[in-house]
Amino acid sequence: MAPQRGNEPFGPQKSFVIEMRSRRENAGLSRHKLAEALGCSPQWLAKVENYEKPPSEGLADDLDTFFEAVGAFHRLWEQIVEARKQGLIPRGFRPLIEAEKEANQICIYGPLLIPGLLQCEEYARLALSVGRHPEKAEELVSIRMDRQKLHSKAVPPWLFILLKESVIRDLPEAVRIEQCKILLTLMQQPRVSIQIIPNSAAVFEPSGFQVLSFDGSPDVAYVEGANGHGQMLDDPCDVHGLVVLFNALRSAALSTRETTALIRSIMEDQ
Repeated sequence: MAPQRGNEPFGPQKSFVIEMRSRRENAGLSRHKLAEALGCSPQWLAKVENYEKPPSEGLADDLDTFFEAVGAFHRLWEQIVEARKQGLIPRGFRPLIEAEKEANQICIYGPLLIPGLLQCEEYARLALSVGRHPEKAEELVSIRMDRQKLHSKAVPPWLFILLKESVIRDLPEAVRIEQCKILLTLMQQPRVSIQIIPNSAAVFEPSGFQVLSFDGSPDVAYVEGANGHGQMLDDPCDVHGLVVLFNALRSAALSTRETTALIRSIMEDQ
């Protein structure tokens, strides 16, 4: 969680440091004395105050205890973590993640990849590790897995998923079985429908997209783009066009029963 440029901090980290420095100085403590009280090195504390290192959760908790701050430092630390996550997510993808949290229905067409809301952890790791530092890839995997919490909401959204057969069949063997298990498990949930468009179907739409519906708000859509440069659409005509396209694609898909049989067949095909 390094600063954005050089020693220039982003908002939550700056707020954390200002609060820590203010309480330290008001208590008449040097960095060395505070570090001694907290059980850390004054050199590390100096790096935190100079924005060279981000504060840790342990430091936040120790500061809350020492200054009797009633969780103020931990809340600031949580804001730092959230800001870091937002910074990792491609700009064009951020509105989709926020929209997912409020949607009561999501229709997804996936011609090239298993959608993030359905990915097993190893598949997500495989997809996100290409061209990225391992540490950053792991952070992105964590974000992706966190998105899947919507499946366990008290009232989860309806999910209607269309996948090209090749998306599943071409999976590396190392992740194929686990990913197929995830899909079969999700299909048992009453609000999840997954259908496969077979390779034999004359379907040539190359771009993935989603249509999201809400209580009391107009539908919106998301169209995938290269390297995370997707785009949210809210024009009613554009969104309606994608609804029609989704339904047309769905007419070429296997039934859920046939889809289940095909996924089992692919899973068992070694």
